[in-house]
Amino acid sequence: MKKKISILIAEDEVIIAQFLKMELELNGDDVCGYVASGEEAIIAAKEKDPDVILMDIYLAGEMNGIEAARNIIERKKIPIIFCTGSTEVELFERAKKLNPVAYLRKPIIVDEVNEVIESIYK
Repeated sequence: MKKKISILIAEDEVIIAQFLKMELELNGDDVCGYVASGEEAIIAAKEKDPDVILMDIYLAGEMNGIEAARNIIERKKIPIIFCTGSTEVELFERAKKLNPVAYLRKPIIVDEVNEVIESIYK
C-alpha cells in the first residue's frame, strides 16, 4: 500500500490550486491545504507540517514563493517543488540555490508532480 503523502499547495490561482488538489487526492495523496501567499505558506508549513510543498514562484502578497521557501527551509527541511510559468533564467537560478526537488513549468502536468513525489518517498 502506498504511503499517503501530505502536500501543501502554495498557488494564488484558485482554479489551478483546486485542480491540483483534486488530481493529487485522486492519486491517493493528502492535500493538507492550499494557500495563496508566501506569508500564508510559511504559517501553513509550520502548522500543518506537510511532507512536501508544491510552491508557485509568483504568489499574492508581499513575499514570492522563493522567499517563502527560503524561510520554510531555514526552519524545517521540507522538500519544495517549484512551479512557474516564467522562463526567466535569473528566477530559475535564484530558485535553484534552494535545492528544490524539482522545478516544473506551467501548465503543471499532475503525472510529473506524482513522479517527483514518488522519487522523494521511494
